[in-house]
Amino acid sequence: MTAGSASAARDATAQPTGASPAFGDAASADAAHRTLRSDASIQFDFPPFSLEPRKPPRWLVDLFEAIGSFIQWVGGGWTVLMWAALALVVLAILVAAFPPARAWLANRLARRGTDAAPNPGWAPAAATARALLVEADQLAAAGDYDAAVRLLLHRSVEDIERWRGDLLRPSLTARDIGRIDQLPESARAIFSRIVADVERSLFAGHPLGAADWARARADYAGFALGR
Repeated sequence: MTAGSASAARDATAQPTGASPAFGDAASADAAHRTLRSDASIQFDFPPFSLEPRKPPRWLVDLFEAIGSFIQWVGGGWTVLMWAALALVVLAILVAAFPPARAWLANRLARRGTDAAPNPGWAPAAATARALLVEADQLAAAGDYDAAVRLLLHRSVEDIERWRGDLLRPSLTARDIGRIDQLPESARAIFSRIVADVERSLFAGHPLGAADWARARADYAGFALGR
């Protein structure tokens, strides 16, 4: 290598004056860190924060004291209250989920409101009963005993609805209506027998005969007209 070449190599590897130090130089990193720490505009320490305790408001203290006094007063009965509350929740769910339960509850509430004032027992008007028997006799004379007995049932339901429509619900069947407590015992028994005849004819497929019609007619006439 010539002298000129060696001098050129030394010039190429030498750092120029004022150039940045090589990356990873420990002395340079320490100097930069000291410079950063000496900058008063930068916060490095976070003093612990202490929350000043405050007293709760008086109304909250009174509320907790009242709850504590109630629990002490209840004592062992707290379990009973818990089960009672659970039973109320279950009842509310049943009433909300099942329409028959709602209808039963509404019927019970309506019954409590109406039982205080006495109402006369149900009985069809004599003129209405006679007109119904004439119309049903015409069907029976034509041999349609099923239709004649069904007519007695349908008109009786209509008459009960005119008498106490508050007792009936759309979900009630004829058999349910026959079990309404407000019906007189005699009316309930006759109505139930007519319902059984119609169910046997309409759902069981057993046509009614003249004897069935004669019994149903006698029951209705005896109740409605006293003969």
